[in-house]
Amino acid sequence: MVHCSVCVLLPLLICLAGFSASKTEQDGTMGDNSYGPSSVEITGVDVVTVGILYGFECLAECNPACQFTWTRGNETSKGQQMNLQLQHLMPTQILTCTAVNPATGRLVTVQKKLQVTEGPSNVQISGPPSLTFDAVSVFTCSADCYPSCSYSWTVIVEDQTISKTEGKTISVTPYDSTVASETLVCVAEDTVSHLYISSSLKRWVTSQTDVSIKGTTTVTMGKQYTFLCSATCIPYCNYTWNYMGKTLHGDLIQLPILHQGEKPRFVSYMEITVGDYSPLTCKAINAVSQATITATINLAIIDPFSVVPTSQALPVAGKLFSLECTGSQNPASITWLKDNEPISASKRVHFSPDHITMTFSPLLQKDGGLYQCVVAEGGTPIPSVPYQMQVNYGPNNVVISGPDSLEIGVKATFTCSAECFPSCSFTWTLYGKNITGSTIDITVNRHILKEFISCKAENTITGMTATVNETLSVSDPGWCGC
Repeated sequence: MVHCSVCVLLPLLICLAGFSASKTEQDGTMGDNSYGPSSVEITGVDVVTVGILYGFECLAECNPACQFTWTRGNETSKGQQMNLQLQHLMPTQILTCTAVNPATGRLVTVQKKLQVTEGPSNVQISGPPSLTFDAVSVFTCSADCYPSCSYSWTVIVEDQTISKTEGKTISVTPYDSTVASETLVCVAEDTVSHLYISSSLKRWVTSQTDVSIKGTTTVTMGKQYTFLCSATCIPYCNYTWNYMGKTLHGDLIQLPILHQGEKPRFVSYMEITVGDYSPLTCKAINAVSQATITATINLAIIDPFSVVPTSQALPVAGKLFSLECTGSQNPASITWLKDNEPISASKRVHFSPDHITMTFSPLLQKDGGLYQCVVAEGGTPIPSVPYQMQVNYGPNNVVISGPDSLEIGVKATFTCSAECFPSCSFTWTLYGKNITGSTIDITVNRHILKEFISCKAENTITGMTATVNETLSVSDPGWCGC
């Protein structure tokens, strides 16, 4: 019979013996656990794109820890990690990692082949400026990619995806006449890196119909009228008006029917006469598609009274000049206005007994302005077509500007000016010769005491001239008089 204490003691002795053997092995020549490098590999992507930063790591089983060296072409670096960012497109890159066990000196080298791509960038959609219902519009997507790009399209209407397709081009036809616009989205994806970029383009489904002009069709000379042009346009229309060779812009215009002041008495504004029908045209132009529709109305011109000169002579200051209130009816009374203010008779301003004619005796420069006659007929005042009078005058106050004296051999400049309408012409007299122009240069080259100059201003419209003379002293600091 074996005692139980002996059963316990035997396993204990075996355990102690095992422990003693392990410690001896570690302390002896068999205790060196250096190993590796093994299982060396490079982690990271296989495709790199120009301009993007990538990280790579070299892994190895080593004891003690391995040391790592990276090589790419002529470039080397140390460390377990390496960052790479290419700045321009280049051929396939070879990335090399060398793992070295610092204890044993053993090394292992692994390589990773990197395919280089570029883009996508500069994605663009080209095509027509608008869409038209029941018509096909073709759009093209392009982008910068290496080695190549693939393209996909999405058509969106009111935030809802209507269709998707693949390919560089897409054909679009609005599916419903009520659609106001469609948005095209193109995605360009690099076929190797699978990086992608997108661009969107909104196109209106353009249309315009029912253009019309609102406003009176009977107009009176001397008044201003408002006209409105409207059309149903998607997205919107620009409006251009044409009336008697004049072009106006905008949907709402103010159109004056006036005389031109300098025209002969028998010709009214833009050579239209009483009873004429003058076309007024509005053109609605779709702002996107540039499609155009036009509406026209005929304006009946009424010209009951006008202010015109009694003769074809131009108004000249200092001379007699008369204006006449003319019309097809016999007025009960006439009141004259200048710049909307009543005119009263005076020593210089006279009215005929029936007030049809107003005479200036003489006409002055200050008489220029806008003249009207207001005719009272059946108790209703009727303003006439205005007449804009520009008084021709001058020359007045002719002046020579320049130095007060001359010096021998030194050039001096003189200017002649005068108050004139229209502008005067100038003629100088010097050394018995005539020189035209408002400015003259004088250089004295002889020993004299005085020089005489003269300037004549002439207004060819008024037929008047005025002359100013000037005497200038002449000096010569370098002459002794011996």
